[in-house]
Amino acid sequence: MRVVGVVAEYNPLHNGHIYQLEQAKKRTGAAYCIVAMSGNFVQRGEPACTDKFTRAEWALRAGADLVIEIPSVFANSSAERFAEGAIRLLAQTGIVTDLAFGCEEDDLDILYKLSDILSNETPEFQQTLAIHLKQGKSYPRARYDALEELGMNPVFLRELAKPNNILAIEYLRCINRFAQQISPCPIRRIQNAYNDVALSGQISSATAIRAAFKSGDPTVNAALPLFVSGALQFDEQFPITINDIGAMMLYKLRHMSDDEVREIPDVSEGFEQVIARAARQSYDTESFFAAVKSKRYTLARCKRIGMCALLNISEELTCQMRKPINGYLRVLGLRKSARSLLSAIVSVSNTPLIMRNSDQKCCTPTAQQSLYIDSFSTDVLSYALGKELHKDNQSAITL
Repeated sequence: MRVVGVVAEYNPLHNGHIYQLEQAKKRTGAAYCIVAMSGNFVQRGEPACTDKFTRAEWALRAGADLVIEIPSVFANSSAERFAEGAIRLLAQTGIVTDLAFGCEEDDLDILYKLSDILSNETPEFQQTLAIHLKQGKSYPRARYDALEELGMNPVFLRELAKPNNILAIEYLRCINRFAQQISPCPIRRIQNAYNDVALSGQISSATAIRAAFKSGDPTVNAALPLFVSGALQFDEQFPITINDIGAMMLYKLRHMSDDEVREIPDVSEGFEQVIARAARQSYDTESFFAAVKSKRYTLARCKRIGMCALLNISEELTCQMRKPINGYLRVLGLRKSARSLLSAIVSVSNTPLIMRNSDQKCCTPTAQQSLYIDSFSTDVLSYALGKELHKDNQSAITL
């Protein structure tokens, strides 16, 4: 039996995602599709547009058979850790045979060559990278400039600069490291680019869709299935934005010592002092992020730091969660016709399958701490919205 895995955020789910899910099954011949999806917070360092259970239901309506949550420690992280958490999750099911992912370049030869280059860093590259990092550049920018300086093929450089390709390369690196039983299936993006800010009809980027909702552009509905556009248009609690939780984030940062801030992932080189000072002097998220972002610390990285502070995600916990023994499979949604997937996972996987709170007893203390953060993220959204959401101790969404 072939089972294709897809890594997603669905922030929000749009017609391009439906196309990807359709192509994932078609190209791999898979009978089922398992989606590893970010929870309430996403990789760009913000809350998702809706809570994770609403988005899990969207995924099921769009064609997924099973939705499993990417733990918050990975979902709210750099591309490398995000990819590792997601691929490790799919591999731990024991039944995923293929991975389908969107990218700008679907030539596997090119993607594999880039993966090999980035996985086998030469001393010369490391020295050149260090020089560019000392100039205050972000890691992706410094890596790109270092490779350009060392004479990388311009074709490879061009592909390395594209956002979805970066994740695709990280997926391939992870597959090579600990999921060699999974076959990659790249699916080229159609009609729009990842960071396009303008709508392009029925297939538009999530970036453009979020911007259109913010500006009140009614034409955005053409890019969304009805079950998504209806929720975002008529449910007043959605879409959720970072401003909804900004006060809580600043409150938390103001009550953290420099040493505690230093323990947040991606904080280094005295940046904890910059964060602490900005938190004390800022009264909204916009002014806070304007004060802390720089060439070295991009806006997305600063947002992730703020969300990790709010959710109590530490560097130590993130490192511990990278150990296979601390894994878990938290089910967010299930298609009734795919219940056999659960039996198949239980029969071959040593990773705890979490359907209800009592299942957490099988998890390690570290995994239980991570699960608490996943659950706490729902409480954060409930408090911000002033409305009770579907709770983590309730049953998974079923269709």
